[in-house]
Amino acid sequence: MQGSMIARRKVLTVGLCGLALAAGVLDVHAADGTGSSLDTIATLQAALVDTARRLGKAGVTERYRALEPAIVKTHNLPYIAEFALRRQWPTLKDEERQKFVAAFQRLSVMTYAARFGNVAPDAFRPLEAGVPDANGRVQVTTAIKREGQSDVSMEYLLQKDGDDWKIINIIADGVSDLALKRAEYQRLFTSGGIEGLIAELERQADRLEGDAR
Repeated sequence: MQGSMIARRKVLTVGLCGLALAAGVLDVHAADGTGSSLDTIATLQAALVDTARRLGKAGVTERYRALEPAIVKTHNLPYIAEFALRRQWPTLKDEERQKFVAAFQRLSVMTYAARFGNVAPDAFRPLEAGVPDANGRVQVTTAIKREGQSDVSMEYLLQKDGDDWKIINIIADGVSDLALKRAEYQRLFTSGGIEGLIAELERQADRLEGDAR
């Protein structure tokens, strides 16, 4: 079971790393009414490219600070954090929720900052958006070109947060990042409660920061 989870994480990591390979100019094809969902993905990709161009040789802390506004803007991190811990969420105190969301946000941004220091400008296939589903969500699809290998398919699921479309899940080659998070966080919560889970997220962020220095 654990080996299967690790294998799936490796597949997902390959897909997520492709985010750093976004082209500066995107060939975008949108269904009616979903242009802003494509804008969200283009904003994320542009921030990754620009940060790598300007700060690729800098420390991960500098990249973290540069990327944090874009990651917060394009992802609904509080929603993802709550969904990943949905079963336990009603039992948590407000302070525990705030600490968990803060730790989750730090780890999410640190993952981008640590992994995306090097950029190739033309690896993404054009973006395409479907029509909103019955829940008002939109799927934006693309693929990452890999030299001598098959493309990595990427699917972003977005929903409205106020006036903005924000990412709530990323699926790489059929592997759902949100599903992996739910499984991992449920296991960590069962073994260590909310404090143990928060501590583990902080340790993971610390390791990423240290490894990328």
